[in-house]
Amino acid sequence: AAAHMVLLGQSSRPPLLAVPPTAAADLLGGSGRAKIVWSQLRDGRDPFEESSGLGHKARHALELAFSAQPPHSLLTSTVSACGTRKLLLRLRRGDEVEAVIIPQGAFSTLCVSSQVGCRQGCTFCATGTMGLLRSLAADEILAQLHAAAAAVRQHGMPPLRNVVFMGMGEPADNVEEVSRALHAMVHPFGFQLGRSYVCVSTVGPSPGHIRALEPLPARLAWSVHAADDRLRRLLVPTTRHRMSELRDAWGETLQARADRGLMAEVTLIDGVNDGADAAASLHGLLAPLPGKTRVNLIPYNANAGLGAAGRLFRPAQPEAVRAFQRRLLDRGLICTVRTPRGNEESSACGMLRVEHAKGSRASRGDLASSVSDEFKEADTARMQ
Repeated sequence: AAAHMVLLGQSSRPPLLAVPPTAAADLLGGSGRAKIVWSQLRDGRDPFEESSGLGHKARHALELAFSAQPPHSLLTSTVSACGTRKLLLRLRRGDEVEAVIIPQGAFSTLCVSSQVGCRQGCTFCATGTMGLLRSLAADEILAQLHAAAAAVRQHGMPPLRNVVFMGMGEPADNVEEVSRALHAMVHPFGFQLGRSYVCVSTVGPSPGHIRALEPLPARLAWSVHAADDRLRRLLVPTTRHRMSELRDAWGETLQARADRGLMAEVTLIDGVNDGADAAASLHGLLAPLPGKTRVNLIPYNANAGLGAAGRLFRPAQPEAVRAFQRRLLDRGLICTVRTPRGNEESSACGMLRVEHAKGSRASRGDLASSVSDEFKEADTARMQ
């Protein structure tokens, strides 16, 4: 009976990561205590442990205000030859999600999931075979960052600097929880990430979804994949709007944000969307956008998890990728090609998939790698 009462007490208290940092300060009796707690969370440590540095009164306040139940359990941690590390996490409700850590020089980039599964059904992505199981709460998104911070510390990886929402799920379909997670990520009491080092990537399901992203404290990226309406519907079957409509919504959103420019992402598939006409259409679509549009080209990763479609799709040939890039550069667009990361551990773009009782998993490490390259370019631009 006593154990049952303890469980009831724990379940009635919110998880620590579910409470905004400023509200945690109120519950803990002061900002000083909150800063100590959040310094532990930033390091991937457990503030409830004796070694956390909290005094007796602060620990008592922590235990009264918050559930001591861990936000996640680490099931597996695998690493590729390039150093990319894939974490499989079990959340409190029993769902499993993955996060991917990509080390690059002096820092690391973390790719996080916003949903379990995805309803968008992109034909080149293993996540699309799952359907949408559910959206993650903000604390479940932050749990991935907490787990990654622990892995970085334990394995001597470069410190986390970038976070990209490019794992499982469509962030625009879960914008309220994504927004809450973002505010904790960039809060000076929270994870203390720079807003320019956090990126939210979306297919842009509708003009309304795109406009709803305007207040997010992060950079924005559009998963375009094809500018032609018919081809876009083949690659992203849930597309319900003309690409020009979505583009115009992006233009309004960028202007409202006084944004320096949009990042556009294109997965290049051999013989499907990697030709001269596709490049010209993409330029025509993106050219009217305000600011400096940056295009990331992502050669498709061969993906057995897609079944028949995966057997039909092939990666764009290197010469086709270079020609596509050159056509965009010649038209005045900034264009980069991502470096493959994590392929051998199925940590790359659209490849991750784990079969369990209720479905599978997917993440997009290669896309995160290309965005991490973009962050480095932005740093170089600032220094010039």
